[in-house]
Amino acid sequence: MSPLPTAVDADEIAQFLHTHTPFHVLPLEKLQAIAPTINVEHFPAEYTLLEHDGEPAEYLYIIRKGSVDLLRAEGTVGETLFDTLGEGDIFGHPSLIRERAPDVTIRSREELIAYLVPAAAFHALRRDYTEFARFFNASSLERLTQRLEVHDAVATTEFRTHLRALLRPVDLYVDPQASVRDIAHTMRERQLDCVIVNTEPPGIVTDRDLRNRVLAEGLSDATPVQQVMTAPILVLPADSEVFEGLMTMIEQRIRHLPITEDGRVIGVITHTDILRQQSSSPLLLPRQLLRARDLEDLRGYTRQVTEAVGAMLNAGARIYDIGRMVAVAHDALLERLLRDAEAECGPPPCPYAWLVLGSEGRYEQTLRTDQDNALVYADDAPPDADDYFAQLAERVVENLVVCGFPRCPGDIMATNPQWRQPLRVWQTYFTGWIDVPDEEALMRAAIFFDFRRVYGNLNIEQMLRPIIQEARHNGIFLSRLSKGALRQSPPLSFFRGLAVERDGAGRNVIDLKVRGTALIVDLARLFTIAAGLSDTNTLTRLKKAAQRSDLSDEGSDELAAAFELISQIRLRHQYAQLQRDETPTNLVEVETLSPYERRELKEALRAVGRIQRSVETLFGTRW
Repeated sequence: MSPLPTAVDADEIAQFLHTHTPFHVLPLEKLQAIAPTINVEHFPAEYTLLEHDGEPAEYLYIIRKGSVDLLRAEGTVGETLFDTLGEGDIFGHPSLIRERAPDVTIRSREELIAYLVPAAAFHALRRDYTEFARFFNASSLERLTQRLEVHDAVATTEFRTHLRALLRPVDLYVDPQASVRDIAHTMRERQLDCVIVNTEPPGIVTDRDLRNRVLAEGLSDATPVQQVMTAPILVLPADSEVFEGLMTMIEQRIRHLPITEDGRVIGVITHTDILRQQSSSPLLLPRQLLRARDLEDLRGYTRQVTEAVGAMLNAGARIYDIGRMVAVAHDALLERLLRDAEAECGPPPCPYAWLVLGSEGRYEQTLRTDQDNALVYADDAPPDADDYFAQLAERVVENLVVCGFPRCPGDIMATNPQWRQPLRVWQTYFTGWIDVPDEEALMRAAIFFDFRRVYGNLNIEQMLRPIIQEARHNGIFLSRLSKGALRQSPPLSFFRGLAVERDGAGRNVIDLKVRGTALIVDLARLFTIAAGLSDTNTLTRLKKAAQRSDLSDEGSDELAAAFELISQIRLRHQYAQLQRDETPTNLVEVETLSPYERRELKEALRAVGRIQRSVETLFGTRW
């Protein structure tokens, strides 16, 4: 080991450290003060800096240039490479903190320049700066989670207020044998628009129920309220967030949501209660469809959805919540277009279901992207049914284009006769893709197995989901599916920097869909199918798969945190493009990312790489 032949300016050291985790949390003035105490060393290639079970580390090492290999001792096998670190990465801290021999051997892969922070200075920084110390106490998962907490810290009350804050104390309970006449008097006296019926489980009666179920049906005013109540009721705990309450009401199409504490209803939340707090809530966008008179109004609706996404991003909303909001808005738009198409084409000749696929099927479509849809109709359809549905599909798909959703380049749309078929054909499709999992079958499965019914009264879930669930018993299919999930690797260079590609303009870019979120989507789908689960949302899949598959709790949490972080960077990039009237893409120019964003992106991609390596072992996949 020999020192650099020329001196390095202390300010240069401070500036470099200030752009890399975890030194970025320290004041620049502090880094400038300690920079003169930091050694700058030059190591040749293949030099062992720290050795497994060797002498404890005396410095914290920060790589300025070059890379090092982390090698784990494997008994008689020798050393196994399990990670490589590059510029800006740190090592030596586990040995420093525990004051014991290193757990791994660290060897330079190439000529290396490193900054060496003496142990005393390192320990002083940990003592004086809590956030700096927290980084070294955290696992990679905890560090990813901390990055998410930074985004959450700016969240507005629209997404974090609890339902309890909107409740008004009032006696809601009534006797189940009370007459509807007495209930009407009670509601008038207490100025209520609903009451809770004291049954087990409890029921609910609203003023609309009295109008539709009593007066409109000609029932006697002596009718017991128990006969016209809705039970069981959907409830949420009082500590649930307002966002969750409003989303539940919109998704379930209910106007009153009972709120519980210790299992007992303590109040009811309505749309009006939330409107008083959130007068400009983006979650109320579907209501505007009622006022839309033509396609031009609907075009404006999609622009408003885009602005709602931007507002939620700025407010610190999670990707899961943004996806749910957009799904509700897009579903409402599709329903409007399908109802309009039915009005023009006439009543459907048989039951059918309109499906959305891919990201929209997973509740993960956040901004305007290509269409992915399909249509399933009943097996007992009349001979001319497909002519009707072909006309219906063409109207809906074309109107979606007008609203800002381009046709799918791969023609995966209901206008394609291949994807507009009776139920029995779809059952054959699904079974065939599993039984003969060639390349095309795996590609189809990745798209169509993430389906979601948005419109229509043909209940296809009970006919198609079981076919997917049975795939857990097909070892060949799971093996091929695992290979597909590993076909792409995270965009990390050999020394774990960001591996970029050149776009048409010669810029260094990363495709955060193909080489980012899609990797996690594929892993989540693999573990879900292997566990026999039927969920489609990636974050939900990861959570449930940890309980039912070989995916560990830590692996599930790491992938979920990585998915959230990569999705946030990708979504912010796309929203900025739309603000500039550009077509949104998944290609993010690396130079536009802050040093902090680059660091958190690398951390997320490393987590994906670790799980991919475990999949190789779990499913016997080797490349």
